[in-house]
Amino acid sequence: MGDTVFMQHEDGMPVGAEFRQAALDYRLLLDRGYPVNATLKLVGDRYRLDRTDRIVLFRGVLPSASSSAIATKTAGSFPAGSALCVDGYNILFTVINYRRGHPLFVGTDGLLRDAGGAHGRIERHEDLEEAAGLLADMLAALAPSRVAVFLDAPVSGSGRHAAALRDALAAGGVTASVELVPSSDPAVRDFEGGYAATADSAVAIVSRSPVYDLARAILVNRYGASFFDLGDMFR
Repeated sequence: MGDTVFMQHEDGMPVGAEFRQAALDYRLLLDRGYPVNATLKLVGDRYRLDRTDRIVLFRGVLPSASSSAIATKTAGSFPAGSALCVDGYNILFTVINYRRGHPLFVGTDGLLRDAGGAHGRIERHEDLEEAAGLLADMLAALAPSRVAVFLDAPVSGSGRHAAALRDALAAGGVTASVELVPSSDPAVRDFEGGYAATADSAVAIVSRSPVYDLARAILVNRYGASFFDLGDMFR
């Protein structure tokens, strides 16, 4: 099908009628308890969705209950002086994918996501350095009381990425810890006493702290970016 048009630098991003109906059917089946993978294949095949459209459904359309639960715990702003735990690669990959021109959108839970790109790898260290600088600038503006950034150690080059991030944060005047861990999910999920910066729905829905969409804040504040909101199709 492939009639979805994603243009992350403009408002009013058009979405084809076929994709809209596919999203409605996909959400309906999820709400009725059908498994995600089987539902994605069924709806994707029924509407002849291309790879990007299927990724958007998978990453952006959550069951109604999950969408509401995450949206309810998501903070619209970050109070200065609060503690912040950062899902490092989740934020950095989103920023990198935006700068690369990959499609970005707001999921039905209200959090910013992309339709693929750098996940699991960073091909150019310059991309990481740029994203780290943007993250440092945003953190300096937010003025948290303390910052803990967690990076997944299994990601290729994670040690180098951690060093570059520490340098960028120090250059931006941000005092923060950057830790390599087997998986950032438990660290972000279990963080208490502040805010959790992640757009990973599996982490956000069980997060012990309010969720802050840090990647979206970076891109809106730095570039004035606006994004198509998939939730509008269900309102």
